Amino acid sequence: MTSTNGTLPALKHLEKQIIKEAKVEASQVKHTLKDVDATEKAAVKAQKSVNKAEKQNHKLSKQEAAAAAALNKAAHHHDAVTTDLASSERDVKLKHQQDTKLHAELEAKKAHAEELLHTQKAHDDAREAKLQEVREAAAAKYSAR
Repeated sequence: MTSTNGTLPALKHLEKQIIKEAKVEASQVKHTLKDVDATEKAAVKAQKSVNKAEKQNHKLSKQEAAAAAALNKAAHHHDAVTTDLASSERDVKLKHQQDTKLHAELEAKKAHAEELLHTQKAHDDAREAKLQEVREAAAAKYSAR
């Protein structure tokens, strides 16, 4: 019976050891599965975060493109207005020159017209005086008859 008694405690010890190993292994598996589950949740959350960041990046890219287009349009408009302004300034300068020239011509023509009026008045007075002389001479000639 010593051999059965000797094997019985060894068997019980082996049985306890196997049960203990099974519990440890089950605990490790449970912990690993829990860790896998947590990692999967973190991966899903990370993917959602990536999608959100990509969506935001796409939105900002569109905004940047729109802003660049608006900037180009504004720069083009500014260039066009600057060109128009320069043209307008040249036009104003030309109009001032024409106005100055026309005023000078007007003053010269007014002076010439005034001179002609004085000359005409002098000639009219001379003609009137001559006609008066002729009439007086004719009247004197007819009254002497």
